[in-house]
Amino acid sequence: MHDFYQQQQHSALIDMQHDESLFSPKNSRKKALLSRISSVNSYWHNMIDSKSNGPSTITDNEQVDNIQESDGCAAQPYEFGIYKKSSDACCVTGTLTFSLRYDFIHRVLMVHVIRANDIPAENSEPYVKLCLLPERRNQYKTRIFKNSGNSECNEMFSFDVSYANLPSRMLQFTVYNFVRFTRHGLVGNVIMRDLFEKSELGSWTEHTMQIISTPGKDNFGDLLLYLSYSVANRKLSVTVSKAYNLRPMDITGASDPYVKIEQIYQRRRVKARKTSIKRSNLNPVYHESLEFDLPLNEIEGTTLLVRVMDWDRIGHDDLLGCCIIGNSSPMPEGRKHWMDCFRDLTLCDETDRQPVGTWYSILDEVPEEYRKVPKAKK
Repeated sequence: MHDFYQQQQHSALIDMQHDESLFSPKNSRKKALLSRISSVNSYWHNMIDSKSNGPSTITDNEQVDNIQESDGCAAQPYEFGIYKKSSDACCVTGTLTFSLRYDFIHRVLMVHVIRANDIPAENSEPYVKLCLLPERRNQYKTRIFKNSGNSECNEMFSFDVSYANLPSRMLQFTVYNFVRFTRHGLVGNVIMRDLFEKSELGSWTEHTMQIISTPGKDNFGDLLLYLSYSVANRKLSVTVSKAYNLRPMDITGASDPYVKIEQIYQRRRVKARKTSIKRSNLNPVYHESLEFDLPLNEIEGTTLLVRVMDWDRIGHDDLLGCCIIGNSSPMPEGRKHWMDCFRDLTLCDETDRQPVGTWYSILDEVPEEYRKVPKAKK
């Protein structure tokens, strides 16, 4: 066993020398951490040498229960790049203490969930789910623990991720309250950004962060959309990126969602486009762009009605939710998204303009004034 770990450490040293070339000279902090690889002892190595079972761990092959079974409302979605989170009214529902360390030998990020403090008393049986964004495929959860005000968790988890990819990742903890025979309630979220800036990953570093909740918000799913406009071509491109936590509509507990976008100008439907159908998926990923002709003089009077639909083999397709984008949208994020897309059109080169992304918490039904919009006359 000792020879095995000597070979593994030698192999990791060679690999890390290769990875070091990925970082620019200005990232001195990362390079300094890499240079200390020889002094970093693997957590797993220490466990075997001490002949101890150590704290419980979950590997990447052990996925947690389907997230739909426990969401009272959706965990807050986060996205990288130019997406900006809206500033909804939030409240603090406690604190979470955890510790991080990167195991260079096995190329895993080690996460030690230590304790939860000051969670409201009505949440008597909390537990924590965690994932490394933007991927949600491998989500893990702690055991359910009794809320005593200062509840010890003391569980260990690991995420398979290369050191070079860590700067583009965020660690999300979502705290739920276990409720028997019904959906589990969302207590709040903790998001750990800038892993390099906030943690010395070469050794265990402890953090205590606030658990944040957005109260009073019904959830019917979330949809990420990007807008971009070409002045030269007079075309608006809407990229349907992904949806999260959609409602199950089938008896199997799933849905077959697609996204349909209607271009409305002066209360008349001009054009409609739709994405492909994602079968049996409540968290579909599309990355599909839909284009619409949009002259400059029609920008002000144009609105986009975006419907998330459940495809049905027999009968009418069902509405999963909708959002509205444009200056006259009843949704604040829809008005802001439209303004951000068309701001300063003539002040910068078109090649410098990036798509503008926004997450929408979709409405459960289409507002009255958008339900029966007649077609525009040709």
